[in-house]
Amino acid sequence: MNTITAFEINEIQLKKLSKNLRLLLDKRRMTESEVAQSLNIPVMTVRRLVSGETTDPRISTLKLIADFFNVGIDSLIEDNHLNTITLMKKSMPQFVPVLDWKLATSIKSINDLDLTLWKDWQPIVLGTQSPFSHETFALESRPSMHPRFPLGTMFIIDPNETPTDGDVILVKMKKDGDLSLRELIIDPPKWQLQPIISGSETLFYDNSNHEIAGVIILTMLHARKNKKAG
Repeated sequence: MNTITAFEINEIQLKKLSKNLRLLLDKRRMTESEVAQSLNIPVMTVRRLVSGETTDPRISTLKLIADFFNVGIDSLIEDNHLNTITLMKKSMPQFVPVLDWKLATSIKSINDLDLTLWKDWQPIVLGTQSPFSHETFALESRPSMHPRFPLGTMFIIDPNETPTDGDVILVKMKKDGDLSLRELIIDPPKWQLQPIISGSETLFYDNSNHEIAGVIILTMLHARKNKKAG
């Protein structure tokens, strides 16, 4: 799975990171302590980033800071027009946390999670893709989803996206809390939830039994390493 925890950052980028963070602090008229308190992270973490002492900053920390200042992570380590950095749109790549299916089943949204020390992040180069919400997360395909979704497929799921006809959606079964990927077929007045797993039955959406937990806005396929036998 092609997830990452920390940036491989060179000396030049470290200097740019330090410079840009100082600029952002000045423009917001905030201290390192105030930023740390706002983000609920150690002040020394912020201080080491601003001073350039940290050589392998965590993705989770940079994402918190980038979101706080409304910039993209990569804009923190690049040359920017210093007078307009705080007005920049978020740039690529964006990072979303990778959850496992058990955890995704047990939470209402990723806002329930403390992502400060989260280990698995999926980088996404948006290109022409529209920006996604802060609640977006990733799930990896299950073996039973093959062949439609081969092993190693990563689903990027946005709970705030409005589902439309033909979307693949993540559905939570209210009775037992289980999650299921379904293809949404809208044939008014009914919404069909077509299975993607061979042999499963077609369901008809009923808000007393089902909850749409998110829309698959992007799928990404990564090669998986063969596990050694034994």
